[in-house]
Amino acid sequence: MLTDNDEFCHVSVKIDFKLNNMEVDGGNLQVYVIDPRSKRQQLTKITISNTRLAYNFNYRYLRSYGNHHKDEYDEDYSYNLPFKTSNEFRVNQGYNGTFSHQNQNALDIIMPIGTKIMAIREGIVTEVVEKNSKNCAQEECKKYNNKIIIYHPDGTFAEYTHIKQNGSVVEVGDEISKGQHIGFSGNVGWSSGPHLHLVVFKQKLFARETLETKFRTGDGTQKEYLLEKEAYSRGY
Repeated sequence: MLTDNDEFCHVSVKIDFKLNNMEVDGGNLQVYVIDPRSKRQQLTKITISNTRLAYNFNYRYLRSYGNHHKDEYDEDYSYNLPFKTSNEFRVNQGYNGTFSHQNQNALDIIMPIGTKIMAIREGIVTEVVEKNSKNCAQEECKKYNNKIIIYHPDGTFAEYTHIKQNGSVVEVGDEISKGQHIGFSGNVGWSSGPHLHLVVFKQKLFARETLETKFRTGDGTQKEYLLEKEAYSRGY
């Protein structure tokens, strides 16, 4: 069985085959990982059990971004703060925050609309949503979230959410360097005030696993987890 992947990251797919007089290598309900931008990648082989009898097959599948089988990542990586040198901003809601971060390692950093957002790590852009302008403080407005998602070399992703309408300066497929300007902050989607929602995660087939990450703060020599209600400056 051959398949294509037009995305700029790995894609995981779980296939449920319905087989008549046929067998699939490795058994049914396997999760396969398709390489970025690949063409005609072989996932598995399907063979006829008895060539003298009728045979056929069909299938259903589930898919998601990322490598479902990859558990290891660079846990000691030092991320840049997501704003320009000489800026200082406060973390309004930290990891496992009480408002909307329950059981989620995400950060809300208060910043005025139009603040330049800088990439915390190098990678490639896999998704950009910037068309929306509506916001409210209820979860029903989550569908209006504008965002930029970047795929990192170790298989993790970073999502920068609530960017302003038409606030991205990058496109899907762009290769991004650490510290590069990628967009402008906003107050769009599920948001009660202007801020940047930032989360680093591993994408599994059925859910994302959000990660605690350390950032370079001050002059860049210090590496620490960002804490709720604390302000952080970038001097590097």
